[in-house]
Amino acid sequence: SLVAELRHAVEVGDLVLHYQPKTRLDDGRVEAVEALVRWNHPTHGLLYPARFLPLAEQTDLIFGLTTWVLERALDDLRRLPPEIHVAVNISARSLSSADFAEKVLAELEHMGVPAQRLTLEVTETALLTDPPRAAAILEALDLCGVQVSIDDFGCGQTSLGYLSSLPVHELKIDRSFIYDMLDNPAHAAIVRSIVDLGHNLSLRVVGEGVETSPVLDALRRVGCDEAQGFLLARPMPVD
Repeated sequence: SLVAELRHAVEVGDLVLHYQPKTRLDDGRVEAVEALVRWNHPTHGLLYPARFLPLAEQTDLIFGLTTWVLERALDDLRRLPPEIHVAVNISARSLSSADFAEKVLAELEHMGVPAQRLTLEVTETALLTDPPRAAAILEALDLCGVQVSIDDFGCGQTSLGYLSSLPVHELKIDRSFIYDMLDNPAHAAIVRSIVDLGHNLSLRVVGEGVETSPVLDALRRVGCDEAQGFLLARPMPVD
């Protein structure tokens, strides 16, 4: 039932995007926001991605949903200051689509948005679904200026050799390590190691899921570049 209703929602636009800022830790500036999709369900109310994205990924709905999110995010981006970038999450199935890069570039041209203002967030799992195709797609997008971020980094199985060969610009440390890094020495060590790894590869490093000031201070001490989480800002409508 939800699949059928989601198909209709994508067709008629009963979806909304909320945006969560990513904050620089050196000066507090916001240079990027992450687009997060919500579904205004007629009976269940506002549904979050965990409720319906797995359904979309099991069907071809994920392609239409990804296109809708990309179009809306780029349209909203035109209303934001030119120094702001937007990040859009990309599923494994989208990243394995042969014409995905062409569709993204066509949408950028259609909306009149510079490619440098778009970041595609992909998980390690998505990268490993079809590594050769994923690498080819990301390289084509990178040549045109689109940024690439690896989301939930640290929970997947990406080899360091594979990571170094990809046109990646940012690592986002998985929130499971951030959440209890002050109480779990192993997680604190993982966070420090990811920050060092990212900087050694000339990548930005973002800590996600920041909910307390002590955690934010700890990320600042280990040299993390940016942070994202409820402490700083909750996802919000573009207005």
